[in-house]
Amino acid sequence: MICIIALIVFGILGIFSSTHRIIAKEALDCMFKRVTLRKCDTGLDKRLKAQITGKLMKRCPVGGRFIYRHFEIISWIFLILFIISIVYSIQGIYYLALYQNCNGEDATGFCPFNPGGTGSNGISGIADKAELNPGIVGVDDDPWFGNPDAKVTIIEFGCFKCQYSREAALGAVKKLYENNQDEILFVFRDFPLSIHEHAHEPSLSAQCVYEQSREGYWDYYFALFENQEILNDSTIRELVLPLGINMEQYDECVLSQKYDDELNNDYADGHLAGIYGTPTFFINGEESLVGPKSYKEFKKIIDRKLKE
Repeated sequence: MICIIALIVFGILGIFSSTHRIIAKEALDCMFKRVTLRKCDTGLDKRLKAQITGKLMKRCPVGGRFIYRHFEIISWIFLILFIISIVYSIQGIYYLALYQNCNGEDATGFCPFNPGGTGSNGISGIADKAELNPGIVGVDDDPWFGNPDAKVTIIEFGCFKCQYSREAALGAVKKLYENNQDEILFVFRDFPLSIHEHAHEPSLSAQCVYEQSREGYWDYYFALFENQEILNDSTIRELVLPLGINMEQYDECVLSQKYDDELNNDYADGHLAGIYGTPTFFINGEESLVGPKSYKEFKKIIDRKLKE
């Protein structure tokens, strides 16, 4: 199997060197004969075996002799590992194109910021994953729950159409909402991403709910994520009805896009903070977490901050 490995290696090197192209051609001939159950009569496999083990024996005689005796088996192992790496690389590229991450639909990850493009509000994207700057992010006048005097402040930048923001909201954030309101101040800042269709509308709608009811906002926050797959102009409004707010005021707020500047401000602050994906969490202006982390991980940080 050394001929197959040699074909791959020298085939790549042959792009830049005519000498390596000759070896690649010889390896191709040898591989074809082996595949058709014929003996390789070019001697390439023996030459490569001798050259590789000869150099190894000069450095480590024991290791060189071991490899010489088991050269065929080791060649098979390298070939199998190489094929596996190629398969995983292709799979990663496929997942990246389909789910915006390399690990698959249900992987723990984040929704990436649109590189080099524009956000839903026309603000330019970033070229790569910049270093996050949690210290420059403030609370502003965004939706919050918890204790305004708490020693621990968690600011989330999220997108209502991002599946990873959904995982975070219905996982760790919901548990924080249920169990830790005395210990933390939790703030949500909108970061609708242009890679998700109609990501701006749920954020605008939620701001109009928050105008009338802070408690109603958080019920709506969780409802939006619970119904993420069916969100449209109709369902967004239907989810508001059970909240018991003034629908005439709500409709006027949405139609006038009253909080469009507020969303732009959130988006701009996230951009300045170096956000490259949602959800992103900033804790006390000192630490950051990217992706849907577990409640246990948040609780660990909260407990540490409280002790400090």
